[in-house]
Amino acid sequence: MSRRILVPLDGSPFSERALTLAVPLAQQHGASIVLTLAHPLPPRVEDATGGAGVSLREPAEHDVRDHLRQQLERIARRVAMKDGVTTATQFREGPIVDEIEAAIADVSAELVVMATHGRGGLSRLWLGSVTDALLRRSHVPLLVTRSARKWTLTTADEPLFPRVVVALDGSALSERALEQAVQLIGDCTGEFVLVRVEDAPIAAVSSTWIAETSVRLTEGYLEPLAERYRTATRRVSTHAVVHHDAPRAVLDAAKATHAFGIVLATHGRTGVRRAVIGSVADKIIRGASVPVLVCPSPGARDA
Repeated sequence: MSRRILVPLDGSPFSERALTLAVPLAQQHGASIVLTLAHPLPPRVEDATGGAGVSLREPAEHDVRDHLRQQLERIARRVAMKDGVTTATQFREGPIVDEIEAAIADVSAELVVMATHGRGGLSRLWLGSVTDALLRRSHVPLLVTRSARKWTLTTADEPLFPRVVVALDGSALSERALEQAVQLIGDCTGEFVLVRVEDAPIAAVSSTWIAETSVRLTEGYLEPLAERYRTATRRVSTHAVVHHDAPRAVLDAAKATHAFGIVLATHGRTGVRRAVIGSVADKIIRGASVPVLVCPSPGARDA
């Protein structure tokens, strides 16, 4: 588990929902929290001589900048005093996603926790412009939440995520996400539900084929993998599904098992690999009512 958790804020109360997860995670793992706020630079215009652009910093812009910086410091003090978590702040100016990426590198964060609206329409903006971009570009796991639930721990041994669904596709990358899930839960008592979805044609298939496929996935892949991760305190169950819509199958499994979180891997970058975000991770994030931990490919940043 990371010793530093980065929490990007945007000055809104909504973005602070991420702290309801980041704080208990930091408490449980002895980590510190770094709050970062990236403020876009004001537009620039050409000067009268045709030289380099000059900034349009009006007094109001200075006021906004100072207000956001002070707000960031207030939140950090509140977390430190109320929750006993070591905090630091980074107020940055520039393109939001670029600056968040730079903050991740500057503080050597190994986990980013952030809030997202996740739905369509106007509320799609935060996911589309920031979360989605980070999902494609980040080389560290992102824990994304839409819930306003207050996550609290009564004891240090209490699991923050008593039951987690881990989406697997048979690849080493998806199994790396399982490793991240183990680190997230730590040594606390908990349950992993390993979900493997086999794509099925939309046209009807025989019940015999479905049954045989489920047995093959369970006995040939899921159970051997589950056995490697079972411990005295960690339960691991398996769930093989034949479905033409993988995101829907994962969401249904999370709902049926009353999961507290979902874990999945993504390749990250644009091009062909963008389809992974569009068809799986993005749909799961937008449809999930619980936090989603998205683990990128180790080479996502250089792809």
